[in-house]
Amino acid sequence: MSNKTAGLLPIPTPIHHIHHGKRDAFREIFINCLKVMNMLNWTLMKKTFPIHGIFGIILLLLSGIFLYKKIDPFYSWFYCFAWWSYILTIDGVIYRLKGNSLILSRTKEFFLMIPWSVFLWLIFEAANLSLGNWYYINLPHSPVERWSGYAVAYGTVLPGMFETMELLESLGLFKKSKTKKVVISSGGRAILILLGILCLVSSVLIPEYCFPLIWVGFIFLLEPFLYQWGGKSILKDLEEGNPQKIYVLLITGLICGFLWEFWNFWALSKWVYTVPFFERAKGFEMPFLGFLGFPPFAVQVYVMYNFISLFRFGRGWEEATDRLNAEKKTRPLTIVLTTILIGSFSVLIFRAIDSKTVDSSFTRLEDAYWIESPYRTELPKVGIATLDDLLFKTKEKKERDELALRLRIPKELLNQWVEKAQLVQLKGLGLKNLRYLEEVGIDSISALASEDLEKLYMKIGQALPRGTPPRKAKIRIWIKEARKSGSRGDS
Repeated sequence: MSNKTAGLLPIPTPIHHIHHGKRDAFREIFINCLKVMNMLNWTLMKKTFPIHGIFGIILLLLSGIFLYKKIDPFYSWFYCFAWWSYILTIDGVIYRLKGNSLILSRTKEFFLMIPWSVFLWLIFEAANLSLGNWYYINLPHSPVERWSGYAVAYGTVLPGMFETMELLESLGLFKKSKTKKVVISSGGRAILILLGILCLVSSVLIPEYCFPLIWVGFIFLLEPFLYQWGGKSILKDLEEGNPQKIYVLLITGLICGFLWEFWNFWALSKWVYTVPFFERAKGFEMPFLGFLGFPPFAVQVYVMYNFISLFRFGRGWEEATDRLNAEKKTRPLTIVLTTILIGSFSVLIFRAIDSKTVDSSFTRLEDAYWIESPYRTELPKVGIATLDDLLFKTKEKKERDELALRLRIPKELLNQWVEKAQLVQLKGLGLKNLRYLEEVGIDSISALASEDLEKLYMKIGQALPRGTPPRKAKIRIWIKEARKSGSRGDS
C-alpha cells in the first residue's frame, strides 16, 4: 500500500438487492460519506495536535476544578483562565484541521491583536460610563492586580472571537452560501455613515432608550470607508453575493456571547447587568433579549479591526491578509504614537472604570468591621480564614453553637456575624453598600428581602443627603437576590 493511500478506507461495491434508482442514490451518498471520512482520517494521520492546544484543554479543566474548590488564583481569575484556555484550545484545533493557525502561523498578528483588543473594548467601557448597562463586583483590592485583570480579560475579546470565526470557516460553514448581489451607491454609503454617527451619538446621549445602538453604530460608520479604500469589506462581500463572512460572524457572536455569560456567571470577579426594561428574565447574568446583541457585536469588532488594518497597508490577522504588502513597513514614529495612544487611553479608562463601574471589591475577613478585631485575629486559628469559611462552617445550628463555644462568645453575636457576612456577599454587595443599608436599619438578607424598591431607594437617598445613593436598578437586583436567597433558605 502506498504512502498516499495508507490509512484510507476502501470504498465497497454497491449492494445489489436495492432497486436500481435507489441503489445509485444510496451509493452516491455512501461514497461521499466515505470520502469525507477518508479526508478526516488522512488529516489526523498527517497533523499532530499542538502542545499549546493540549495545554489549553488541561488548563480549562483545572480552572473549573479549582474554581469549585475556591483555590486562588483560579477562584479570583476564573474568567481570564477560562478564556485564554479556550483560545489556546481552539487554535490547536484549527491547526490540526488545516495546518495553519493564528498562534503558530501568524504569531506576530496574534500578539499585535491583544493590545488592540484592549483598546477596542475600552471604547465600549467608555460608552458604558453613560449607558450604565453593567457594573463589576468582587474585584481585587490592589490597583495593580485589578488593572492587570482588566488588561488580561479585555485582551481576550478579539482573539476569542476571531479564533472562533476561523474555526467555523475551517469547518466550511456557509462556504457555498450565495445571495442576490446588492450594490450600494456612493449616496447610499454616505447615508450609512450618517446612520452610524446617529447610532453612536444617540446611544450615549439618550442611553435609556437608545443603548442597543452602540452595538451596531461602528458597522454603519466604518464599512463605507473600508469599501471605498480597498479594505476587507462586508459591503463588498454583499456586492459579490457572498454572505459567508457575515453568517459566520453572526454565529461567532452567539457562541462567544454564550461563553462570555456562562463563564462570567460562575466567576467570583464578574459583571452584573442593569439593562433598562429587560431585567426580569435572564440567562446567566444577561437578559435573554440581550443575547441578540452579540451577533452584531461580532460583526462590529471585525469591521473596527479591519479599519485599523487600513493603516497597516491592509495587513491583518487572516491568512489572506497576513502577508499583504509585506514589503511595506510601518514607520517607527507611527508605532511609538500608536503605543502612546493605546497606553494613555487605557490608563484613562481604567481609572474611570475604577471610579464609576466597579461597585465592590472582594470582602476579606480583615475587612469585616462588624467582627471585633481580636476575633478576626482568632478566627484563622480555628480554621476560618475567609468569610466563605465562616459561612461554610456555620451552616448548621450545631456547628454555630460549637464555634460560639470555642470562641467564648454569645450565640446571638455569632449569628449577627453570619448574617452580615451573608449580606455583604449577596450579589457582590460589598462594604460600601452594606454601610448604606445599615444606615436605614437593614442588617440581614431577610430584612432586605422584605423591602419595597421605591421606599428603600427613597430611604437610602434621605440617609445620604450629600452622597450619591446606589442606582435604583442595583437596589432592585439586591432585593431580587435577597428574596431568591430567602426562598432557598440560605438566610
